[in-house]
Amino acid sequence: MKTKTLELKHWILPLLLGVILLFANCEREPLVEEELNVSNTEEEDVITKEKKKYLEEKGYDLINIDIDIIDIDWCSIVPNLSGYYYANDGGHYYVRHINNKIYWFGEHPSGIWANVFTGTISGKTITGDFYDVPKGRIAGSGSLTLRVGCFGSGFTKVSGNNFGGSVWTKAILPTNLPRPRSAGFGVRNDFNDITGKWIGNDGGHYYIRQIGNRVIWFGEHSFTSGRPAWANIAWGSRFYSQLWLDWIDVPKGNTNSAGGILRGFVEEPNYISLGHNTGGFGGSKLWR
Repeated sequence: MKTKTLELKHWILPLLLGVILLFANCEREPLVEEELNVSNTEEEDVITKEKKKYLEEKGYDLINIDIDIIDIDWCSIVPNLSGYYYANDGGHYYVRHINNKIYWFGEHPSGIWANVFTGTISGKTITGDFYDVPKGRIAGSGSLTLRVGCFGSGFTKVSGNNFGGSVWTKAILPTNLPRPRSAGFGVRNDFNDITGKWIGNDGGHYYIRQIGNRVIWFGEHSFTSGRPAWANIAWGSRFYSQLWLDWIDVPKGNTNSAGGILRGFVEEPNYISLGHNTGGFGGSKLWR
């Protein structure tokens, strides 16, 4: 009798577990569908807003016209691509598009990686280079080629084997963005290598990467309501102690400067002075 009871328990327990999992999956499926619908709705809302903005710039009277009946081949148009994008690598990307230039700062909320991209757009193709900066822990770099989606709805990666993301989707900027953190890599007390985290006399946190004579940074300052007051990238070269950089704001922050030039000097291993700045750049001293 005991043997039969034990055999019965061996059959009942797996059966009960299977029923529980079945109901759990049944409960989960609507939630997954709902999450996907929210994501799709968000994407559609962003693109609709961009279409309205484009038509207003072209002089259309949107009060009396339904954009859905306007005969336009939207997929043939590449609008200004500036804005926030999320990607299938889990990253936040803050993109700036000026003339035929594309810039971004990308970061993973966990802090595992952060990168700066500078490139050129021709038609619907973007080509350029990315450089990891020490707001993350990975120190990579390489080239990327991207294809712009229908009416700037996002990008897809055409080439770039050492870059994780492959699909970017334009979306609404989240309310809470990743805050400043300690450097994920870098050095101190090294006059010949300025890679690391620096603090400016403007209160900014600057994550600088030096590769040979190439210099790239991401800077941000003063979070309010989950977003920095300003955020910028800089890129350029180092010649001995001199820094020759260009900079531009990216839309992680609230400012929207078209940027300018920066000229600096590595005065000491952990001290940089900045001068002859244009475009409204405020900082003049950085300490590591």
